[in-house]
Amino acid sequence: MTSKISFTKMVMQNVKERGAWLLVTFLVLLMTLPVQIMMRLDNVAALGLKPKEMEKQAADVFLNTTGFDNVFLLFFVVIAAFCLGMTGYHYLYSREKTDFYHSLPLKRERIFFVPYVSGILIFAVPYLINLLLALLAGAVKGTFPAHAVSLALGAFLTHMVFFLVFYHVAILAVTLTGNLFTGAMAYAAFLSYGFIIKEVFISMSERFFQTVVPTMLYGGSFSFMRISFHGGGWTFSPLYAYYMAALEAVKAVRVTERKTPWVWCGIGAVLALVILLLCILVYRLRPSESHNKAIAFKKLEPVIKIAVVFPFSILFAIGVSSGIGTHVFIWFVMILVFSAWVLSTAMDFLYRMDIKESLRPRLSTGVVLGMLAVITVIYRFDVLGMDTYLPKENKIEYMSVYIEKINGLYSYPYNSVYYQGSSRMKSYLDNTKFEDFESIYDLAKMGVEVQEKDGGFPKVQDGESVLYYCVKYHLKSGRDVYRYYEIKQDEQAVSLMGKIYDSWEYKEQTLPVEFIDEDKITEISLKDIYSSNRQVTTSAEMMKNIFKTYKSEWESLSFEDSTKQQVVGFLYVESLTGETNEKYEYGTVVYDDTQTQTLPLYEGFVNTRKLLEEAGCTVYTAKDLDKIEKIVLVSADNYGKEEEYTFSDRKDIKEILENSLFDQYSNPALDNYPDYTKGVRIYWKDGQGETKEGIFLSNNPPSCVKKVLKTED
Repeated sequence: MTSKISFTKMVMQNVKERGAWLLVTFLVLLMTLPVQIMMRLDNVAALGLKPKEMEKQAADVFLNTTGFDNVFLLFFVVIAAFCLGMTGYHYLYSREKTDFYHSLPLKRERIFFVPYVSGILIFAVPYLINLLLALLAGAVKGTFPAHAVSLALGAFLTHMVFFLVFYHVAILAVTLTGNLFTGAMAYAAFLSYGFIIKEVFISMSERFFQTVVPTMLYGGSFSFMRISFHGGGWTFSPLYAYYMAALEAVKAVRVTERKTPWVWCGIGAVLALVILLLCILVYRLRPSESHNKAIAFKKLEPVIKIAVVFPFSILFAIGVSSGIGTHVFIWFVMILVFSAWVLSTAMDFLYRMDIKESLRPRLSTGVVLGMLAVITVIYRFDVLGMDTYLPKENKIEYMSVYIEKINGLYSYPYNSVYYQGSSRMKSYLDNTKFEDFESIYDLAKMGVEVQEKDGGFPKVQDGESVLYYCVKYHLKSGRDVYRYYEIKQDEQAVSLMGKIYDSWEYKEQTLPVEFIDEDKITEISLKDIYSSNRQVTTSAEMMKNIFKTYKSEWESLSFEDSTKQQVVGFLYVESLTGETNEKYEYGTVVYDDTQTQTLPLYEGFVNTRKLLEEAGCTVYTAKDLDKIEKIVLVSADNYGKEEEYTFSDRKDIKEILENSLFDQYSNPALDNYPDYTKGVRIYWKDGQGETKEGIFLSNNPPSCVKKVLKTED
């Protein structure tokens, strides 16, 4: 006989029984919303700002706290969902309580939904009450900006949707397990397992592949078969969806322009519904005698064991075996097998709480070892051809390439697309498009040939260099594939570098001068062997003319000429990037935002040098020997001990200057870079110039230096 007790009364009775959680939830949300708003608004009022400025700061604080910027609320949603899900169904962990509930004249569905609805009410009602109190507190304090109600209710809806997601995950964790410990572990696993599996593929790729290296892109991605994995982030976790919803909401520059992330709310709602249906199914099938067992369903024990042991064995083996040295692969295999056996034994002990039973060989352990053997063979011998992957040209829509010896030398404005995200390299690859990619494809093909013939390591001899570069293939199917290559920097490689550099498509998207607005230049300074920072004191029109001339000469400079000419200085070009409002709770600073970019000045830029001379900034080079009194070479050994050597002979001075480099720049083709243990100090005859430092010998010092250092061949 089915009980006719009102469902509403049963829910309210359950809420009363869980009154402690209702009180805790209310108090936490009271501190998180209205109390925090009043404290922060009082803090703004105490700053003594101007009325309009104070009004703006107070509005930002108010909208941030009631909206999506409240970090405390984000954390509490996840924690409260776990606590309410666990306490609502904690009776499943007790034999007496389970027998009692299941003996009641109620359908299983009603028994399920009574604590389910009460748990939602315990969170939603205090949240809504405290949100109204927060709005009231803002109004009392004289702060109630436009869209405050719509933004607060939109945030309420978003947080409630994702509360349901985590709440359902917690309920699923309870119904699948038999005690609190394994239930908590299951909740953590559901939130992180997708991330862990992704990290297995990324870590194995980093360990065994040469070209598939997401760490080179710091948050980049790579493709395994037809699945793209992105480094960093909780890509396959409900936490990721929640994070993206909050991020989508706060990305608007102005707080008042923020909107509810409806797309992510929809994703969360679908996810919550799917998990809820799964919870109901598992609850109906759950055996009544599952209390105090690790896993409620015995048939799931080997499945869960495999799911846990497989990824953690790999991650543990990679972490321990990395950096051991020679025979690393042997160590990897030994640690992999050992960790798999230990974890398998630990899982069996958790299931049975019997050490003797847990040591027995089982089929599930054999399955884990077999899976580990298969994935190790696939990665170790690159069965899927990841390192030798090269799409056909007719399947590529466009390509991008980042050559460290070229692109690594340039600086771009911080507000440009090349500085978005965590990796400048990936930002560059994602924001450049080269439709004429024949030379880039040939360069990539050379990288693949190294993988096929030399096992990924280019064969170089003493005096030869290695070329490092990243390539992005954007396929016509819409898929992006990233690859990293190392090849010998021979004539063919340098020739391809030159063809890539000399194309206007590349220069237009790569040269830093293309990102400077000549009408917004505020200052130009010069660094050469004479002075560290000489300001070009001239009119705005003259600075504009200098920059236009410089830009034209750099755009016309061929790759071959750049390898033959010496960089004789640098132009520091400061330009206005726009008015910036830096928002702080303790005040707002409004100022003209400027940025200085460093641009190399080649010896052959005669027109630019002529204009600089007309502006009173002659560019000094190695040809100005008659103005130099002496050069002092400061050489440091491995222990930091320094010795000084003075050169006064004109021939020696000329050789040293011709073989010296500034610390910011090296030759991309000749692999010429500064030797920071050998600094060059220049003394001028007129006494007016600085005693110039910050210049270093190149890695190929002249004979006069080798002689005094006694390093002659």
